[in-house]
Amino acid sequence: MPNYPVVNLLVSHGKWFAAIVAVLPVLAGLYLVVLGGMGWIFLCAGAVAGAVLYVIFKSYVELVCIIADMLLPK
Repeated sequence: MPNYPVVNLLVSHGKWFAAIVAVLPVLAGLYLVVLGGMGWIFLCAGAVAGAVLYVIFKSYVELVCIIADMLLPK
């Protein structure tokens, strides 16, 4: 798929992309806990946001894979 480099990137590395995007809010919450903010609220919010983002991005990657399999020439 030389004409669609982003689609190729998502098809080949989409699982890692979804996992990394999901870990970022958890790390941000942990960072705010270390700074001494409002306690564990930030970590819990980061975990919830990470779970939601994982589901959203994982479904997006799966849709791109389905579209690439069905519509793009091989």
